[in-house]
Amino acid sequence: MAPASGSLLRDCLGAESVDSSEAIYRYAASGVVPGCVLFPRSIDEVCTAVCASRDAGLALVPVGKGTHLGIGHPPRRYDAALSTGRLDRIVAHDAADLTVTAEAGVTLGALATALGVARQWLPLDPARSGEMTIGGLIAADRSGPLRFGHGKVRDWLIGVKVVTADGAVIHGGGRVVKNVAGYDLPKLFTGSFGTLGIIVEATFKIRPLPEGEALFLWPAPSLQDALELAMRSLTAPLTPVVLEAVNDAAAESLGLEVSRCVVIGCAGAAAHLDEQARRLRELSGGAIQRVRDERVGALRRALSDFSQPENDEGVVARVSARPTALAAFLPAVERAAAERRIVAEIAAHAGSGVGWCQLLGAPNAAVLGEFAVWLRTAARECGAWVVFEALPAELRGRVDPWGYSEPALRLMRGVKNALDPAGVFSPGRFVGGI
Repeated sequence: MAPASGSLLRDCLGAESVDSSEAIYRYAASGVVPGCVLFPRSIDEVCTAVCASRDAGLALVPVGKGTHLGIGHPPRRYDAALSTGRLDRIVAHDAADLTVTAEAGVTLGALATALGVARQWLPLDPARSGEMTIGGLIAADRSGPLRFGHGKVRDWLIGVKVVTADGAVIHGGGRVVKNVAGYDLPKLFTGSFGTLGIIVEATFKIRPLPEGEALFLWPAPSLQDALELAMRSLTAPLTPVVLEAVNDAAAESLGLEVSRCVVIGCAGAAAHLDEQARRLRELSGGAIQRVRDERVGALRRALSDFSQPENDEGVVARVSARPTALAAFLPAVERAAAERRIVAEIAAHAGSGVGWCQLLGAPNAAVLGEFAVWLRTAARECGAWVVFEALPAELRGRVDPWGYSEPALRLMRGVKNALDPAGVFSPGRFVGGI
């Protein structure tokens, strides 16, 4: 970023809201470092920063705490990161109507603490939830193992407030559950990865906290068997909220006391949990193991965090397919990785059709790159889709993280051009280099 541009932004926001120190490296996006980081203190200051950047021809990448900056293409231009971290107010919590409105910089951890006072919660459990912001949750469309029982962000989001590329503030949805007026902007901005605007506020439906939770492990001879047991559980008289199938390598990474297994989570009153345990023992012929009480919370966090490991030397692939197709495909991935001497840690949201594959220990980057190409091709052949959510530096620019193609791209580009014709927000990061 040119010095004159930095001075312009300092004049607009004040020196205390523009950081050009070594902290900028924390906000590198797929290896590209911004010229500075902006920390507006209000929605009005967000609008001011956007207008100044647009007029100066600068490119902004919206961020919260920077938890998803490794996903996607390197941006073509990255003059400044605009952090919503100082927009951290819970605007309204209507406990009786079961809704909450919060600014985009509120972390999920802070939101959980505030809602917990009223014995309520937002039933989403993405990786690194303690530091993930509301804005990041929506923009990256994050979910975790609870997706099976409670759905995704779009199922809970009922309203958003967004700053667009012309510095205007637009609203979509509302603060009440039955609000259906206007365009469905909450869905449009969910999963947009900061390419269409800056989410500055959001309203969610919430729910009463369950009285308790329990986790059960159902050992299996192989990943294939674990996936089949998970499919069997779907037709049993059970009401799980978590249904995960893990292979040997993932079980070790998660710290499980067994190897390949199905992890089944239930929530509710003690009597309900005891009844679920009885039915599981009956279904499994006594093979089911209940996780010790003190281990339940730790294992739940480990399962949620599995999709975003701290290791940045491997590949993290998200495979999406129908649950039955996923059950057939993931064992083939495990075998193909072993043939190439790649360790494949696999944990699948078996009931939701999402498989997370951490690919580690390849002999070299060329082998890992070749396997990534094989994985995407093989997935398409069975009706699945692969997004590479983490790639080592050697593979950036060589492997497309998204893999989307026409005709979806034409629609996406049309929306981008309508909302951000000058390419102010995250140019090049998203699907097809949008």
